[in-house]
Amino acid sequence: MARPYDQHHGEALRAQLHLPLPERTCPICGHMTMRAYHHTKYGRTEPAWINYLWCGNCHAYSSSFTGAGRKMVESDPLLEQYGDRIAEVFRDPERLLEILDGYWKAGKLPQVISRRPRGR
Repeated sequence: MARPYDQHHGEALRAQLHLPLPERTCPICGHMTMRAYHHTKYGRTEPAWINYLWCGNCHAYSSSFTGAGRKMVESDPLLEQYGDRIAEVFRDPERLLEILDGYWKAGKLPQVISRRPRGR
């Protein structure tokens, strides 16, 4: 069952930001199965990301909304599959994480992040 990380778990996750994603441990179950997904959101003055960080073992997760700056996500398998219905998938965290786990196992995640060309 998907459940959000609380404030204390968030602090433990932030303390691991210096580590590569595969080396981070879940503050709830202790497994080294952390995963990440980024979705680019347009319609603002600058592109932004909807970010998900979750444990592939226990499905504890956090989500955030951040500015993308000059970074861009090169592929978004969730957007490719669900298109305009993507907001519907975001409303159900358990379904979302099951779908994202499937992409992870299929090698479609983690995403490649690159520098956005000027003017875009």
